[in-house]
Amino acid sequence: MAENQDYNEVELLSALKKRDVMKLRQIFTDFNIVDIAETLNKIDNPAELLFIFKTVPPEQTGEVFSYLDPDVQEHLIRVLSSNQLSDILENIYTDDIIDFMEEMPANLVSKILKSADKETRQDINHLLNYKENSAGSIMTTEYVQLKAEDTIPQALARIRKTGREAETISYLFVTDTSRKLVGTLLLKDIVFAEEGQTIADIMDTDFVSVKTSDDQEEVALNFKKYDLNALPVITNDGRLVGIVTADDIIDVIEEEATEDIQKMAAMQPLEEEYLKLSPLSVAKKRIVWLLVLMISATFTGLIINHFESVLVALPALTVFIPMIMDTGGNSGGQASTTIIRSLALGEIKEKSYGRVLVHEMAVASITGGCLAAFVFAWINIEILVGLVQLSGNVPAVEVAFLVSLTVFITVFLAKICGASLPIFAKKIGLDPALMAQPIVTTIVDALSLMVYFLLATQVFQLI
Repeated sequence: MAENQDYNEVELLSALKKRDVMKLRQIFTDFNIVDIAETLNKIDNPAELLFIFKTVPPEQTGEVFSYLDPDVQEHLIRVLSSNQLSDILENIYTDDIIDFMEEMPANLVSKILKSADKETRQDINHLLNYKENSAGSIMTTEYVQLKAEDTIPQALARIRKTGREAETISYLFVTDTSRKLVGTLLLKDIVFAEEGQTIADIMDTDFVSVKTSDDQEEVALNFKKYDLNALPVITNDGRLVGIVTADDIIDVIEEEATEDIQKMAAMQPLEEEYLKLSPLSVAKKRIVWLLVLMISATFTGLIINHFESVLVALPALTVFIPMIMDTGGNSGGQASTTIIRSLALGEIKEKSYGRVLVHEMAVASITGGCLAAFVFAWINIEILVGLVQLSGNVPAVEVAFLVSLTVFITVFLAKICGASLPIFAKKIGLDPALMAQPIVTTIVDALSLMVYFLLATQVFQLI
């Protein structure tokens, strides 16, 4: 294969325009399929795409097909004949077929199943029965399976026989007569083994595996924790049914991170790329949460309305409301973002709540104390230089004390709220990402105003 930097999409497009079949085949042979797929995704003329898939051998176009955008894949599935589609499917790993099938309408799913050979069709149906976003739904069934009693020459012969169809041969899996997973090993273990040894002599029996029902996030965490490139997937009774490879997990990590980011911004996750969605579709994903947050924010208005007499008696208190609310919202957002990410990475569990709470209380005491001290000094300066005007004979120091105390309590409550809500959400089966800054800010805004006005009534005896 040529170096990636030598690839030139102009060369491919030129060969396509001239209908130079030999040149096209050479490009597909010499260059990285990901680069080629990026070029094909830009081609608007359906006839040109069809020409490529009709003239370039399926051994080369099959893998490229799995990297095409869903809309390009859908178009090709519509126009390719059953025989052409069958040839392409034979050269795509089953888990990749599942990935693009999930994006297809029902009539095209039917066409794919009809075009696939019997064995591939069985594998597809097997994987489609697993719960979405589970280990079973993202695994591949193409892997090398060895027997514990195999000698080294027998194992090498088995690898040569089945390895070409496998998604990886770096990691090998050992099963007994009932297909229960009993060990794993690396290809290099076999290469450097003595000829008289058997697989049982060199396999690792202390292996990591996941069950078909395990969530894909848990699978990703196992990859990170144990630094793996492939992970066996077993049934409840220990039978090996597939493997998850690193390239699948990269997709999972991207998908989960994107979904969490969108939820943390108080919007429903987008199923497609942003620019491929209409403004109406994007608006639908955002409007629901905006309405919920807007209605929730009316509680803030009700609190202000309830304590209107306090503001009438001392209007200057209004000046500090935005600062208090923003400080509380930002403090809670910091805590919630940290906890959500730690939950996603498996750094903390629901049972860690007590330790998390103590930790955040310590953080809140330090940050709240620093902010309160600064606010006390800053408000005195504002009043001294005339930036803030106080009515009557209200002492500046009392106003500064009120606001700084409110800031300290608000930061304390915000940190506790920001740390608690994601863990509580996880506990009851919700996505912790839902309890991100927009939700926390809405709650903390109401709490901070309640604290502010209640303290004001006590400090200045306004009610």
